[in-house]
Amino acid sequence: MTTKRPFHDFTERLAQFADGRRGIRNPFVIVPVQPKYERRVAERLTEWATNPHRTEEFPDDGTVQLLRLDELFVETDVFELAVDLGENSQPATITETMQDRLAEELVAIMVEKIDAPAQQRHVVLLTHLGSLYPFTRASELLDELDRRNVQSTIGIPFPGNIYGGKLNFFGEESRNYYPAHQIEGRVEGVHLQ
Repeated sequence: MTTKRPFHDFTERLAQFADGRRGIRNPFVIVPVQPKYERRVAERLTEWATNPHRTEEFPDDGTVQLLRLDELFVETDVFELAVDLGENSQPATITETMQDRLAEELVAIMVEKIDAPAQQRHVVLLTHLGSLYPFTRASELLDELDRRNVQSTIGIPFPGNIYGGKLNFFGEESRNYYPAHQIEGRVEGVHLQ
């Protein structure tokens, strides 16, 4: 059943996991977002992060941290390599190198920056996922966070659509990350008013 309040349900689900709710495996939550509203959703999440306790189930000792993926991207070695290679390399070679290494490098940086990676009550919001296209996907980031045993509650606004129950990223089907909890419905402009 599709929700009529996907943004609200996303923050509520994050609060439930931060309060100790158990899921399939990891406290990872994804909400689809109409791509043109990705930045507005990030702004709203930034506001929510300043006072998450207004969400009823958010634990008293819970915390929220926002990590902008577009800012972390430029801190990676693979980004530096692509800039250094510049015009001396074929675009396909740069894209392939990014696709091979970006998720692992981004998550290494995230793990250093996450304030409490072993605490489920610590919510980490990963915003601006669209800036990483076509180099990596949400599923690759979540797989790598899982491999590194990050226990924080992770929330990702996913810029895309849902077709037949599957996430679709910029017109390409995205591999499902089965342990992630997906909010049914998509955040659109009407949900941000």
